[in-house]
Amino acid sequence: MSKLPESYKSLTYTQPSTDPHLTYTQITPSGPNELLIKVEAAAINPVDIQLWGNPVVGWLAGKKEKGIGRDYAGTIVGVGGNLKSKWEEGTEVFGLFSRPTAEGTFSQYVKVTDQDPIARKPETWSFEEAASVSLVVLTAYACLEWLPEAKSAQKRRVIVSGASGGVGIWAVQLAKKVFNCYVTGICSSRNADFVRELGADEVIDYSKQDVPKTLLDSRPNGSKYDLYIDCVGGVEMFNYWTEILHTDGAYITIVGDKTSRTSMGGPATYFTYPVQLVRFLRGYFFGPRYANILLSSKSAYLEQTASLAEKGEVKVVVQEVIGGILDEGSDAWKKVWAHMESGRVRGKIVVDIK
Repeated sequence: MSKLPESYKSLTYTQPSTDPHLTYTQITPSGPNELLIKVEAAAINPVDIQLWGNPVVGWLAGKKEKGIGRDYAGTIVGVGGNLKSKWEEGTEVFGLFSRPTAEGTFSQYVKVTDQDPIARKPETWSFEEAASVSLVVLTAYACLEWLPEAKSAQKRRVIVSGASGGVGIWAVQLAKKVFNCYVTGICSSRNADFVRELGADEVIDYSKQDVPKTLLDSRPNGSKYDLYIDCVGGVEMFNYWTEILHTDGAYITIVGDKTSRTSMGGPATYFTYPVQLVRFLRGYFFGPRYANILLSSKSAYLEQTASLAEKGEVKVVVQEVIGGILDEGSDAWKKVWAHMESGRVRGKIVVDIK
């Protein structure tokens, strides 16, 4: 193992919604199936804020320190014995490190296992760009896995609601570049041109247009859509979803019926909004399908995205890089939290760990 400091800094918290603070942890050698990574940059996602404020997570983890952040990019500085045939020190990587009741990536070092999603960082990306990718890409792929099989030469048609957000940006790009779909993006007027630049074939401005009517009127020869990806939440579309989607199609949400940005989304909302379970069962038996999902954990998806980046076929969007997150007395956390609460982020917010 390369010469390393005796300890490292992390941003952690003990009780839900309390101000995070710095903690110092001793560095230990990598286990047989572990990689020790020096983190250069990390990203914030809505789920990080939701976990930070969640009393259930606080109860499960007790009084121990809990980290913040899931995305990271950095350099391998320690390789476990069983991984030396695949990885070596000095390799620049990006990946997902998800430990909801333990460590996070707002940390100078993380120790990942061979089961965590990870890939080599493309030379075309900075550390800050690479840090913004993993969680949203793996979530976008998980949504696109619900695409029904193509039954004709006609392109499958995908709708992305929240097309200018973290997951939406990648859902648009991957639907076009990997799955060769016809994509309709839903966003505000200020982001319409941006979503077109990402590759959307059509853009619906929810602030000026009647979204359900526009979708229904845009169907070629009355044919229905294959997939609706919801990155926003709410229930407005369920008066029309069986008209918009054919019976083999799917309505996939990463949020659920809720609209709050600080409460937990994903499958957990099956319990808080049980009508979603009714929708799921109805879709399973009669179609179109409905599901509230989490991300996929396949490293192959990160590798595929890195390959697209090397060819210049996808765009990474970082709205702001915030420094000083591990500095004593810094207000960096307040800036990060404010961005997440506002919900007005185009792409991702990244923190500089260097």
